Amino acid sequence: MIVLTTYAEVKDAFRSRLLRQALYDDGDRLMHGVIVNLHGDEHIARRRLENRLFRRDTFAWYERDRIPRIIDDTLREPIAIGRGDLVELARRTMMTLSIDVAGVDVAHERFDELYGLMDQLARASTVAHATGDRAATIERGDEALDAFDEQFFQPSLTRRAELLRRWTQGEIGEDHLPRDVLITLMRNQDRLELGPETMLREVAYFPWVGSHSTSAQLVHAMHHIFERLAAHPDDRDGLTHDDQLRQRFVHESMRLHPASPVAVRIALTDVTLRSGRTIAQGERVVLGIEEANRDPAVFGDGAGLFDPARPLPEDVAPWGLSFGHGTHACLGQELAGGIAPDEALEHHLLGSVALMAGKMLAFGARPDPNDPPVLDTTTTRVVWGRYPVLFAPSP
Repeated sequence: MIVLTTYAEVKDAFRSRLLRQALYDDGDRLMHGVIVNLHGDEHIARRRLENRLFRRDTFAWYERDRIPRIIDDTLREPIAIGRGDLVELARRTMMTLSIDVAGVDVAHERFDELYGLMDQLARASTVAHATGDRAATIERGDEALDAFDEQFFQPSLTRRAELLRRWTQGEIGEDHLPRDVLITLMRNQDRLELGPETMLREVAYFPWVGSHSTSAQLVHAMHHIFERLAAHPDDRDGLTHDDQLRQRFVHESMRLHPASPVAVRIALTDVTLRSGRTIAQGERVVLGIEEANRDPAVFGDGAGLFDPARPLPEDVAPWGLSFGHGTHACLGQELAGGIAPDEALEHHLLGSVALMAGKMLAFGARPDPNDPPVLDTTTTRVVWGRYPVLFAPSP
């Protein structure tokens, strides 16, 4: 097994089409045929299709019309009672957003049920990082997928099939069709030859990855913000109201805490990276994303420190390689992280993480001094398991 840790080599490996995705091989029952697990022409065809949905104008619509309402709905009760758990609030917000994107219909009273199923799917799909009984984790994931299929996916599929029928017969306009992954796949099912099991897994993938990966990044970002405010209380007003400043904090946190600390690839043939490193056919390659994002050659001598003001080379994203690179770069990276300010754009995308961070700061979010946060010990990924917070204007 080869381990890559420099920014240049990890980026080069991400770009290589001769290295196949292998991170989810242990969770193949849930991940087989899902876009993140595809390779070559099949991956390109699926990505081109879903790129029709994952466009900046769609993301801008979400930021203006959908995400603020989702955040308000999630935070209403915790703000009213003055406390909540940041991990749960983040997951509920990001799951509501991601099931919207995926195309899963759920009644309010059944949200907790879906929430639990997605938690099991997330753990089973990333079983390579589990610290407990992996076989049991996979079995629970299989059961969760079956339950999701029967209770949520099939009803969502049926409703969209009826909408498509009405649209094709001219009863409704295209603007009455949802903007989601499921209906995008349904409209192109014949061309891509997607079987029902593949479509099920693809739609299930978006809620769990969106709710867990993005929510973990939100909690990390808030932790860094809380640390800054503990040392500089006067910065609260700026971080609350200056969107671009807060976004820089989010991007720097994303750099230090990628959703997955590593990626894994398998060489389909002998490969030589630009550095001269050779990888033999069949060899397993670990891409150390977290280490690459802390490479002093790119991010300076203090690469491991949190510094939202750090200068970056022009060709380096502010979040480093946390969203991958090349053809396998995360489809939803701009929905989560937005983009760096660009005067040429009519709408500056802040991303869902910065939007929610701003809303919580506006209501005085701060760590509960009597109930400190704890890390999740069920995974080797460094994520928070609990993070109690209080709401109300700071004194």
